[in-house]
Amino acid sequence: MFEFGDIRFRPWEKEDLKFLHQWENDFELIMYSRSLPMNFLSMTQIEKMYEERMKDEKNLYFIMETITSKEPIGIATIRREEWANVKSADVGTYIGKKELWNKGLGRQITVALLEMAFFHLNQERCNAWSVEYNKRAHKTLEACGFKKTGDIRQTSFVNGKRWNSYVFDILKDEYLAIRKELLQKTLGDKLDEYLKKHCPLSP
Repeated sequence: MFEFGDIRFRPWEKEDLKFLHQWENDFELIMYSRSLPMNFLSMTQIEKMYEERMKDEKNLYFIMETITSKEPIGIATIRREEWANVKSADVGTYIGKKELWNKGLGRQITVALLEMAFFHLNQERCNAWSVEYNKRAHKTLEACGFKKTGDIRQTSFVNGKRWNSYVFDILKDEYLAIRKELLQKTLGDKLDEYLKKHCPLSP
């Protein structure tokens, strides 16, 4: 398990599937997270997805929960790939408990994924994707140091309109340059506790 601020990242367990079934069938949630609001999943499909991901030793799939309540609040993923000898990670997340939207948790989760990718998995760059209308996600990614590097046209059809997908990325050196400031803003008085438990700040 990996703890960062108010959030704990832990592996999926079978008892989590009832939450996934609820989240994956929430029209608004999936509209923003995957731009596929009509992609409803049965419990049988959720169970099949769970079994497939349990066999995947390359990528990381997390349930996110609050440390204080131990209540699941969403999912996060780190998908690792290597192209031309460069190690990249595609990071993604959604907060399934919509009452926690707009509470600042998105930035905390994104920084946590960058910490894991760069300091514990030794990745050299991170990518993230987002549909054109998800401006909240774009703002969060840019606040964490991501740069918009691509605009892929008409990849989604949602609510009667075609939308583009945006590609964001951040290099490890770019993250290191802002890490100290970003950790301070994100963790506040929990920074020292995090550093003692995990890795020290780079010079």
